[in-house]
Amino acid sequence: MMDSSLAVAHFGEDSSREPVLVDVGTCNALGLDPHQTWAFRRAELTAFVESPFRLPSGNVLSFGRVRQLDPRLVGVERVVALASRALDAIGGTLAKIPREAKLGLFLCLPARCDLERGDRSGRQLRRRLESAVVGPFLERGFDVVARSVARGHASLAYAALDVGRMLEQRQLDVAVVLGADSHYDPLVLEAHFERERVLDSEWREAFVPGEAATALVLARPQVARELGMTPMARLMSAATGEEVATRDDDVGLLGLGLSRPAVAVAKRLKREGRPLDWWLCDVTGETFRIQELQLAWPRAAHIAMTPDGSLDMLPSHFGDLGAATMPTGVMLGCEGLRRGDPVGTTFLVSGSSDEGHRGVVLFEVIHPQRDAAPSSSRP
Repeated sequence: MMDSSLAVAHFGEDSSREPVLVDVGTCNALGLDPHQTWAFRRAELTAFVESPFRLPSGNVLSFGRVRQLDPRLVGVERVVALASRALDAIGGTLAKIPREAKLGLFLCLPARCDLERGDRSGRQLRRRLESAVVGPFLERGFDVVARSVARGHASLAYAALDVGRMLEQRQLDVAVVLGADSHYDPLVLEAHFERERVLDSEWREAFVPGEAATALVLARPQVARELGMTPMARLMSAATGEEVATRDDDVGLLGLGLSRPAVAVAKRLKREGRPLDWWLCDVTGETFRIQELQLAWPRAAHIAMTPDGSLDMLPSHFGDLGAATMPTGVMLGCEGLRRGDPVGTTFLVSGSSDEGHRGVVLFEVIHPQRDAAPSSSRP
């Protein structure tokens, strides 16, 4: 049976033109750069601290909070502050991009930012981020392709379909992909409280809220060489799907929304005779999310993963990062494999939104000590 919701794109299969990741900037509750984040996570630290918010039960809300930000900063302005810190971290790379370059700016946003199905505060956040991110480049004279993708946890996968295609087809030279989200917002938390989604002594089917912003810079390989940018990883594949079941209805969960994208990218690795070394997912302690992973992971893992492969759940260290989850997973996957913990070269990051959107991205890291061979020479 054909799945009309499944979209798959593989890059660099027949050429050496797959996009390369050349820089990453992050601001999250574990660290303010990729190395720090990887090191603290490797030490099994978590980002959870008490917050100024209280649950309806009267208990203090635990939060994966960025403690460098003023605790009085909430809502839209807090997300903008997170995004600004992530972009500042890649400022040196952005300064290398000439004004004549074809530049793409892609924002990965929570579903509440959708122009049709979102809410007022979400649309306000979208406008503020678009202004904060795109505005400076327009002022500097860049001809920018700007797009916002409001698919929640799965936003990066949907953005990567376009980013990869446009870079591979030379419609873009460089693309900046920013994922930013925060639950540190009274309006957002109130909606979670109504659905009993936030972890409390009385609410066990819930998650610990978090916040983060992570910016990824991708470029065409030739452009990266010309601008003196060092490739860190290759974008191999992106795939998206839709899950019809939700935690709030009686539709039986089959896990096909996540399984089909994951299987599609796993099959590429199998064709090329390579394993999937690391899967980073956004699964919380909620039963629905766990059951979906239990259905999807074996279907893809038996195709491409070996017994040495690793599976990690990002919220166990960061809290739920919403639309920033997948970009943060890419940051962590790249940093970890390049540093040799875990050992390997390929990693997959998956995301599942409350609205049914599902997606995965597949990367291959370029180890610093190795000469980056062109894709055409790989098996």
